[in-house]
Amino acid sequence: MPEGDSIRRIATHLGPRLVGQTIERATTQGLVREVLAGKQVVAVEPYGKHLVIELADGSHVRAHLGINGRQRTYARAEGEQVLARSSPGRISLALVTSELVALWINAKTIEVSDRRAPRHGMAVAALGPDVLADDFDPVIAGERAATHGGRRIGDVLLDQRVAAGIGNIYKSEALFLAAVDPRRHVGEFARETLVALYATARRIMLENLGPGARTTRDRLAGDAPGDDRYFVYGRTNRPCRTCTRPIDCYPLGDPPRWTWSCATCQPLVGPGSETGASR
Repeated sequence: MPEGDSIRRIATHLGPRLVGQTIERATTQGLVREVLAGKQVVAVEPYGKHLVIELADGSHVRAHLGINGRQRTYARAEGEQVLARSSPGRISLALVTSELVALWINAKTIEVSDRRAPRHGMAVAALGPDVLADDFDPVIAGERAATHGGRRIGDVLLDQRVAAGIGNIYKSEALFLAAVDPRRHVGEFARETLVALYATARRIMLENLGPGARTTRDRLAGDAPGDDRYFVYGRTNRPCRTCTRPIDCYPLGDPPRWTWSCATCQPLVGPGSETGASR
């Protein structure tokens, strides 16, 4: 599932290969986008769950993979073969240069803009600070979250307008590590707790920018299959790694997202109460 760490890893891999290249051909779901042809790529930048490809004339392409989207890059000859045998509807975006073919498959959003816009248009301008940016400050994120006192903390962590990059995996895992039930309301927490929660999310996301499978436990656990890589995410009815109680799974939010937590380690307590220190 692509989250902020996935997008930053894509940018790290794709950027050096694409920057300086001239787009020879571009398509979105099989339709030729002539506006991009002949333009040179000058930057490939992540922002939260968005990837922005900047072009020399100030225009840009913005990609949001959503839940099921994928990005793949091939050498030119192999990429042309992949394109030839793929359904146009699955290829949300194809960028072809003299050296490579970069594909976005089943992406949620592809936006092509032919105009220079502050922060690449409203979609990115509306986002909160990027959790993985060098200048990210969890104090600022905690302050922004605190203004949503009547909302559940699990929903606020997913709100990209508060802080950008956290998805369902890191939501569930950061809340477990902070001993916070996802269904509690933001107004129940001291500001310091919210700050620590965003700091925890940032820490475990930063730890996943290198090679290897994503894990919130440790790098050795990252070599293990499936839910062995996580504390609670995807571990419905499996024993909690701390207390052995079965992990709960339930829908939360609008639209609802499956959420995992441990009722013992993340108690659902009333307003005015605080949980223990972060693990």
